[in-house]
Amino acid sequence: MMNRNQLLQELIIIFDKQLQVSLAEAIKLTLNKLFQLAQNADSNQKEHVFFNQYRELKEQEKRLRQEVREQTKQMPNFISAEVNKSDKKMSLALVEDEELSISLSLTQLDSTLEIAGHTELYLLEKRMNVLFGDERIDKTNMPFSPAAIVWLMSHALKPMNWSETVKTKLIEALQKALHGTISEVYKQLNERLIAAGILPNLRPEYKSPQSKKPAAVKKAKEASEEETNKEEESKQEDNDAVRRSPEKQVGQPGASRQQPATKFSSESVQEEQQLVNSIFKLLAKQSGQTQAQDYRPNYNTDVPQSGGPSFNQAAAGNTSNAQNVVSGNDFEQALSQIEQDAGILANSRNLADLKRLLTDRVRNNTGNYYPELSDKQHKTIDLMGMIYDEIHEDKRIDKDIRSSLNAINVPLIKTAVKDESFFSDQAHPARQFMELLLETSQRWYGTDVIKQVHQFSDHAAKDFDGSREGFVKALKDLSEFLQVTENRAVKAEQKWVSAAQGKEKMQVTKEKVSQELNSILQDCEVKFVRDVVKHVSKDALTLTMLREGQDSDQWQANINTAKVLSQIGNRKKFKNLTGAQKLAAMRHLDETMDELGFSKRDRMTTKDNLHACFNWQEANQKKEQTEPPKLKKVQSVDQAAKEHKKETEAVKKIEEIRSLNDREKKLVEQIIHIPYGSLFDFKVGQSGDVIRRKLSWVSTLSERVLFVDLAGRHPHKMGLARMAIDMSRQNIIQVELDSGGYIKKALSRIMNRLKKMAA
Repeated sequence: MMNRNQLLQELIIIFDKQLQVSLAEAIKLTLNKLFQLAQNADSNQKEHVFFNQYRELKEQEKRLRQEVREQTKQMPNFISAEVNKSDKKMSLALVEDEELSISLSLTQLDSTLEIAGHTELYLLEKRMNVLFGDERIDKTNMPFSPAAIVWLMSHALKPMNWSETVKTKLIEALQKALHGTISEVYKQLNERLIAAGILPNLRPEYKSPQSKKPAAVKKAKEASEEETNKEEESKQEDNDAVRRSPEKQVGQPGASRQQPATKFSSESVQEEQQLVNSIFKLLAKQSGQTQAQDYRPNYNTDVPQSGGPSFNQAAAGNTSNAQNVVSGNDFEQALSQIEQDAGILANSRNLADLKRLLTDRVRNNTGNYYPELSDKQHKTIDLMGMIYDEIHEDKRIDKDIRSSLNAINVPLIKTAVKDESFFSDQAHPARQFMELLLETSQRWYGTDVIKQVHQFSDHAAKDFDGSREGFVKALKDLSEFLQVTENRAVKAEQKWVSAAQGKEKMQVTKEKVSQELNSILQDCEVKFVRDVVKHVSKDALTLTMLREGQDSDQWQANINTAKVLSQIGNRKKFKNLTGAQKLAAMRHLDETMDELGFSKRDRMTTKDNLHACFNWQEANQKKEQTEPPKLKKVQSVDQAAKEHKKETEAVKKIEEIRSLNDREKKLVEQIIHIPYGSLFDFKVGQSGDVIRRKLSWVSTLSERVLFVDLAGRHPHKMGLARMAIDMSRQNIIQVELDSGGYIKKALSRIMNRLKKMAA
């Protein structure tokens, strides 16, 4: 066998070549995504942000690839040094103080690559163990493993001056790029190690059975009886628990504000149990129709896919022998080992593969050449896979919740196999926890809350000991966290609602004042006088109405001043004014302008202009003037007049151009009666991206609608008619949440699918 360092250098060349290709593809995918987001941005600010991210990634692409290459070269020596530092086993770690979203993306990358390349990875692990001559070398710390790739990316991305969003998108793109090639990379590494003479004949080793049939039969019977007794005890405990606490609720502290908590009666438990039993019967019927197929839900065709039961059934002539049935203890042991080695993603395809991995692992652990999963184990794994498919296909659910489901996947499977009430009793702590995760993924769609709840799933998985206590604690902690988060969002939302209501009150008041002044100014002929009344008297009257009301003396004084000023601008009415009225109006106008904050210069100019109007009107009484009075410009009044003209001449919106059709009018009525707190998905740009917002307030007075983001920030305002038009066009879609629990609805949908397939 050649020198170890030389062999490692050759392996590095093979690995680096493939990794660089995948990294280049990932960068390209990320650049395209950022460019698309910039093109479809709904504001100039977002467009600027996305283009900056695009430019920064483009400029530092070569630097990142070089950084990854340098880290790859140093990886074997670094691992050797770290392993030799201590007698304890070491694992490759992420950089310190890594951002949560990046850590979650890297964890997802690790799990995905382990699943994708597990066959070749197992062989590579054994050969690397020999190459390094150290039993402490395994896939958690050896070069080229998924853990090593995660370690590489964590340290390579650290010096990059990119936003957290860009790094996360890049890791997700790398996951896609490596998923289809990682197994081939490990195969090439194994071939090079075989050529170097390292374990050329390595195959998965199977233990020989210690005795033929009698001992195996006895062991299987004992395990079966023990499992049956445990199941009966578990059922009795669950029934007692139901009787003791019939009012237990799903996610009590974290429940949605507008949805009342649900009571779980014994009738509902029995009803759901019947539904689950019917599903299991249909699955058994499906299995009986074809032994060469296994149910893997395919929601595009609703037909079972081929590649069914594990090969041991075919090898045993499709006959189940009691001695070959996997016991509950062996099932849990194998499941734990697979989780530790490769991880089990929460989707039907991985759960279908899990059956084969389980029988392989049981074969290695027990020496049973032809292990067979029990009917209960088969059906439970199938049903969990179908529930996961419902979740994955549901666009209402944030896809980032998958990492949380992945974390508790094995504890959920163990619980469902051991405790049948998981599928039928909505008060089961493990089911409540899963329900709360799914509710959270809809209520907090697209927010950082989805990533923050992963820690609670992680704790639930680590604390799981086969009992319910781990999920009880995790449910309590998650509910408390969501309650605090909800309270913060409610307080933030209330600020925007109060602001919108105050603004509407101001707008309504201004409209009333405008109507009052329009009737006063209808005979005024001088533009300057009209502008002064509109922009000085209007503000004064608005504030007076809000503070003191229309019955106050201050209101009447402002109205009288406006009437006198209007008469000053009218030739016929001017002659009826007395000198005292003119002086009183000018004095009150000057005081009002001072209170409203007009400059001294504007006040003096206004006074001079009014005197000019007096002289012009006096001359007008003797002989009609053909030219208007020569007046100075009052800057603030002139600016206000221009802004008002600009607003009236602005481009009209579609709801102002045409009237609503019948469907849109019905939608307006529906919107008015939709409960506050309801969720809506807004389609943004041509890419089909979705922003979920919460309905906070609807005003029939101003015909305005207020939304906020799910955290109670970033208000989004629009007209009632505009919303009806967008809903009619499917640009805004109301999110309908499942009442009574997501899993119950999912089971009903699964039942309908199975019925169609059985028909």
